[in-house]
Amino acid sequence: MLKPGGTLIYATCSVEPEENELQVAAFLGRHPEFEASPIPAGFPAPFLPAETGDGWLLTLPGEREGFDGGFAARLRKTEA
Repeated sequence: MLKPGGTLIYATCSVEPEENELQVAAFLGRHPEFEASPIPAGFPAPFLPAETGDGWLLTLPGEREGFDGGFAARLRKTEA
């Protein structure tokens, strides 16, 4: 029900790949109308060091003060 050009955020309070990166990869494999979308400019600085190579966010427990484990991916529905 997301319109073309819309953004979908997938986020968990888990650090397990099978609940995060692997879920996003499987979703993208089943839904070619979506693509990974990089973190936008102006994103809050405390999160930027946690960005993964795919443009997703991953925080690990104890890694930084005030952060627990979590994951987020930004996906965009293509115009086609």
